[in-house]
Amino acid sequence: MEKLLTAKQLSEILEVKPDTVYDWVSRGLIPYVKLGRIIRFNKNEIFRWVETRTIRPRASAQKKFSARPALRQSEFPLT
Repeated sequence: MEKLLTAKQLSEILEVKPDTVYDWVSRGLIPYVKLGRIIRFNKNEIFRWVETRTIRPRASAQKKFSARPALRQSEFPLT
């Protein structure tokens, strides 16, 4: 079994405050393990949880923005 992370360790990995991790736990947003009164986090479960929340650009949005010609600085003269 993999070693479980504390809220502080997880907050350092995710670069958020420990209070944010506890808030996510209380709202049921993040997977956790409760051992009595102790809350711990499985690293693999957390990485899967993060992956499910990764937002990727849609193909149509990429075409929309890449089709737009780049603006040149010379088109905007300073006055």
